[in-house]
Amino acid sequence: DVSLINLAVAITLLDALFLGGVLNCLDAADTNDDELSNIADGVFLLTYLFSGGPPPPPPFGGPCGADPAGTALDCAQYNSCN
Repeated sequence: DVSLINLAVAITLLDALFLGGVLNCLDAADTNDDELSNIADGVFLLTYLFSGGPPPPPPFGGPCGADPAGTALDCAQYNSCN
């Protein structure tokens, strides 16, 4: 669901990167799909939300599912699509 991407998601990502917050799925935090979880993901997401930047790659915008582009990052916890 596209409406699930909002400012709170960006804040959660930045909290995990810089303040010790916890992310259960690093792959979901890889918003620019470069197979890394870093500040570029926060910037990418904020640019999408507020500056008309490109949307995150699939599966964003469609039915939920696995990252079709890579396997470098994992999910400690995965919520099924159902």
